Amino acid sequence: MPSQRGFSLLELLVVLAIAGLMTGLSVAWLDNGRTRVDQAMQRLVAATREQSAVARHTGQLRGLRWNGKRPEFVRHDGTGWVVEPVTLGDWPQDLRPDWQGAATPQLVFTPEGWARPGKVNWRSADGGQRWSWGREGRLQVAVLP
Repeated sequence: MPSQRGFSLLELLVVLAIAGLMTGLSVAWLDNGRTRVDQAMQRLVAATREQSAVARHTGQLRGLRWNGKRPEFVRHDGTGWVVEPVTLGDWPQDLRPDWQGAATPQLVFTPEGWARPGKVNWRSADGGQRWSWGREGRLQVAVLP
């Protein structure tokens, strides 16, 4: 009966597959949701810039408000603010602005730029962003610790 020396190729592949699986699970566990918050903020920044451009090119008043649970974009139809169907995806529950929920938008886009300069802090347990803007329609984003 010949004696075996070392491991077979199949045994090595099984060990490598198990190690890869464990590494993948540990990275996902260590992520702690920060990527989810960053992605939500990137989608919101892109949609905000898009809505500002739409207001400029169509001559409409548009805005961004906080409804108490998530941000939403609105359009003024002459009588009041109407919610615009803008897809932001899943919104992290702990990601909130320092605005209060309101029926009117805190950030208003006009054909000439933005109605008034301002700033807002978006915060979650993992950090956040500070947005600031002037009337010219440029949004500046800074990362908060």
